[in-house]
Amino acid sequence: MDTSMSETHDACAVCGKVEEEGNKLNKCARCNARSYCGKACQTKDWAVHKKTCKRPNYILKVTLRPDDIKDPQVYRTLSCPSDSTFEALHEVLQVAFTWASTYTFDFKVRDPTEVACIAAEEENDTQEQSIMKLIQSIKENGRPGIDFKHNSSRQHPQTPEKQASKVKLWEVLDKPQYKGMPLEYEYDFGDCWTHAIELVGRSEVTGYFMCTDGQGHGVAEDVGSARGWERLKAAYRAARPDKEQRSKMRWYEMQTSNGDREGLGNGRERSWAKGAINRRLSDLAGRTQSFT
Repeated sequence: MDTSMSETHDACAVCGKVEEEGNKLNKCARCNARSYCGKACQTKDWAVHKKTCKRPNYILKVTLRPDDIKDPQVYRTLSCPSDSTFEALHEVLQVAFTWASTYTFDFKVRDPTEVACIAAEEENDTQEQSIMKLIQSIKENGRPGIDFKHNSSRQHPQTPEKQASKVKLWEVLDKPQYKGMPLEYEYDFGDCWTHAIELVGRSEVTGYFMCTDGQGHGVAEDVGSARGWERLKAAYRAARPDKEQRSKMRWYEMQTSNGDREGLGNGRERSWAKGAINRRLSDLAGRTQSFT
């Protein structure tokens, strides 16, 4: 069967030149949706194209302490507007992982040759060098996180710092100098809740964040880092919890700032609610949209 007429080829948006072997077209670096045969055509088209040219959303998979929290891992996949700030991403991650916004945060573009922060190093004040750090200044309500005073002790003389509210996602994720560099979000500098951020794709442009996938119940604040969370899950799995385990279970259900009154028994450590997360994200953004 002759398929030559049914084959489709990308074409230059200006002159119509078709992409063929040896004649590769270039995509617009911002929107990745419009093709050009060369710089001359792209320059000619820019006056019109710039009115609609927008960067696609990022699809980010964010995993909480991936080397330490297992069975199940705790992760969320998010569609993120490219022109949102890292401060806005912080607020979204607080909702997505059901944190209580009690503590300070930062984002780090890590040097892949350096060892990431792990629980065994939590009492070590020596800070590792990063490629760049995006820091919190003051919380939206005018009060810093309760561990904000430790910010100055976490500085490294060779790590440049910028305010997270001043840097947009595309200014890191689209920049060639940061390609392939590990990106990390850390919340609560005592328990060292590090979240590995992986860019897994792009999606259509929207003006809002949305959770598209995930796994695992949100983790308790002040539980004592990843080891404490694993001990809490073990308490709920125990056939006959001892006195200490029962006390920890009561604390989680009744006292901690982001606990769950239903506990983690009967497999609830795997429970999470995408619809509830997206409703909260809708409220955060001031949108009205139905999520299931």
